[in-house]
Amino acid sequence: MSFNKKIANFFKGFSLEMGTAPTRNLIYLYADYIELVSLFSNQNYVTTSDILDRFKDEEIIRQRKSDADQSEANDENERFVDSIFRLLIERKQIFGDDYPFRIDHVDRIILKEEANITERNKIYIYLLLSSSLNIFADFQPELTTEFELLCTEVLRNFLPSHAIVKSFGKNSDYTGTAVQKIEALANDMKISIRQENFSEISSKGTQEKGLDLIGWIPFHDGVPNFLSILAQCACGKEWYKKQGETSRYNHYMNFHRLDPVHTMFIPYSLVSQKQSFFSSTEITNKLIFERKRILNYLNTTVFFNVFNSKLLVEKCIEFEEKII
Repeated sequence: MSFNKKIANFFKGFSLEMGTAPTRNLIYLYADYIELVSLFSNQNYVTTSDILDRFKDEEIIRQRKSDADQSEANDENERFVDSIFRLLIERKQIFGDDYPFRIDHVDRIILKEEANITERNKIYIYLLLSSSLNIFADFQPELTTEFELLCTEVLRNFLPSHAIVKSFGKNSDYTGTAVQKIEALANDMKISIRQENFSEISSKGTQEKGLDLIGWIPFHDGVPNFLSILAQCACGKEWYKKQGETSRYNHYMNFHRLDPVHTMFIPYSLVSQKQSFFSSTEITNKLIFERKRILNYLNTTVFFNVFNSKLLVEKCIEFEEKII
């Protein structure tokens, strides 16, 4: 089946639903959902009242037993939805021209007119879809594989021009078994293998999990004492549980005097105007590239033209959800 056919089949019966509601402290996930509602509302405004009604219809907001409890809950729910819209306003300020939505009168959001949607706006929407795999599960292979490609572009732009960047995940620059791939990587980095730990890897497996991208800044002297970055690319809602996966490579390879920087690339929007991350208590001692940082290090959008995901994004921009 062609990818265009796959898109057509998906949208035949598509109806947007959040699914299992996250806890309210994960407010950035609710902001993502409202952006999706606005995306599929096309050129219609989505208001705080619309979202309250939608949350009730999807049972994200539940009816209380007594009138007194319900009155208190209504006030609490309105405050919660207002807080999500404040976050959307903050995103508009943080992302600037990269933000594909307009916020009017603090309580209304609308997708930009199609003629004004830029390639960078489309990449924002692509990241939004990639952070919503529960909704776009049919496209998970394309979204996640191409997310690694996008992150490769970001890492190349983040590091100096003489740095070396290699893919080690779904789009690996290396072939053979996992053992052969790691040996080839170690050879490229001029790093020796820790044989005792390395022997525990299956000799038949083709991929050792945990590492998607590698970047390092070599010196001309050939001594393997340099700054290196080992990166994991994760789109799932529980991305924070994968933060330790690249650390296994500290046991496989003899990094000379300096451990690598362990890094996570995620499509979520975590940066706030308070100069901190949402979910900061979940983040360990890792370097995080989230939605804003990813867009900051995209110097060109040419690479996006060959992504199947771009076709999906353009269909999402065109599509308008039926109002029942």
